[in-house]
Amino acid sequence: MNTKVASVLLVLGLGASLVACSSKGDEFVAELKAAGFTSVGEPRDETEKKSKKIGKRTVKSSQKVFEVTVRVKGCDLEFAKVSGQSGYWLDELHVNGQEPDWPGYPENLKQSDVVAAFAGNQPKPEGFQDCYKPGEL
Repeated sequence: MNTKVASVLLVLGLGASLVACSSKGDEFVAELKAAGFTSVGEPRDETEKKSKKIGKRTVKSSQKVFEVTVRVKGCDLEFAKVSGQSGYWLDELHVNGQEPDWPGYPENLKQSDVVAAFAGNQPKPEGFQDCYKPGEL
């Protein structure tokens, strides 16, 4: 009897943890939609593991990062957010299967900020003109 109860509790615990992870991703999608983005993809997550040697000890840590692809003016932008922290940042711009760097891009962008940056005179990453369509949303 005890093994059946333990099995049921294990399954319920795993199910609850999966729901908690997916709800954090859903919260990120809602945050991007609240910022004005309309074409928001499905959230993905990855766990980044780090280890640091301190004296004779090795300290290990990990953090979950959520990523969501958003389409703006024909370009696919990948936004990222660390689970449990406020704010998000532009992680990558996807152009023809490439991911060119866009240094100095600000954090916590709203859709109108992205549109203004696309239309502005500041330097753009290589390949940007291949995806940019000013007439699209």
